[in-house]
Amino acid sequence: MKKENQNIGRKSKAGRKPKVNPAIYRCDIRLNETDNCKFETLFELSGFKYRGHFIKDRVLNTPLKIIEVDKIISDYIIKLSQIRSQIRGIGNNYNQVLHLLKDQLGERKALAYLYKLEKAMIELILTYKEIEQQLQILETKWLQK
Repeated sequence: MKKENQNIGRKSKAGRKPKVNPAIYRCDIRLNETDNCKFETLFELSGFKYRGHFIKDRVLNTPLKIIEVDKIISDYIIKLSQIRSQIRGIGNNYNQVLHLLKDQLGERKALAYLYKLEKAMIELILTYKEIEQQLQILETKWLQK
């Protein structure tokens, strides 16, 4: 009985020594088939023996690129891009109006209306060119960020 009481306060020297800084936190990821194939090839090329060491090195030692998305600018670019399809629709309507004017009014009256319509189309084309320039400037600034 005395031997049992003496061993109660002592730690056993058997077994593995505890680590100084144990890794107790765990992170899980799930990959689809294509991402997993890409991961496996990168892992094989890295030369690491364990996948966990490879992942830890990639996450902690590789600089990450943080992209900040400005919702207002992206919405603005989308709206400007939609103008292209609206211009195509206006072009189709323009052709239909030309045929109707020629058929319904005759050539003389049609020419008078066409003159007004032509001025409006020229103004629309100039506005469209300005919008395209602004859109290109915004896209380059947005992609540079």
